[in-house]
Amino acid sequence: MIKVIAFDLDDTLWEVGPVIRRAESILAHWLEKEVPEYRYEPAKLMPIRETLLREDPTLGHRLTAFRQRLIEISLAPHLDQESAASCAEGAMEIFLTARNDVEFFEGALETLRELTGSFQLGALTNGSADINRLGLNSCFSFAFSAEQVGAPKPAPDLFQAALAHTGCEPAQMVYVGDDVIKDVDAANQVGLHTVWLRPKSKPVEGESSPDEIINDIRELPGAIKKLVGR
Repeated sequence: MIKVIAFDLDDTLWEVGPVIRRAESILAHWLEKEVPEYRYEPAKLMPIRETLLREDPTLGHRLTAFRQRLIEISLAPHLDQESAASCAEGAMEIFLTARNDVEFFEGALETLRELTGSFQLGALTNGSADINRLGLNSCFSFAFSAEQVGAPKPAPDLFQAALAHTGCEPAQMVYVGDDVIKDVDAANQVGLHTVWLRPKSKPVEGESSPDEIINDIRELPGAIKKLVGR
């Protein structure tokens, strides 16, 4: 019996590319206003990114801490240490506010509300989307990020956290996502049911098959109904 439906967020409930580009632009304008002599150009920060990841590989899934540290270091030539740290903290608040200002796929919110009446819903994400900032806390009863659990998908940690939190067996949970490796293969490995939201771009091939395939998030209730009926 299926009791829980867990969702990936980025590119499953909204398209993330435009969101990040807009958030980066808002961040750049804010930083340049706060520190006029500074120019936030992510491409030029690659050497700092590489150094930080060599020194602390966990920053690869601690995205908020990673970006904040990157900004702080890049501000060092223009501000003293305390001011750079404070400015970087403020910059991250600006970025996270913009990063959580998303345009949901058509029908996504209606689909979540429909499913909430029959199932416990939750979110499992590698990214920095926040269900409270997104206004999804009325639909989702739990949410875990890679930063919280210490490892990104396709590692099993996020799925295991959801199972532990809900107290259900793997066969009682469905996971919905757009990535065949990080979402479908990873959830299948843990024993969850999987629904693949097939992306418009040509997807890579995974090692396993989803239980159901949908092309639009509005098709999800029908897919869940099929799973429940098996």
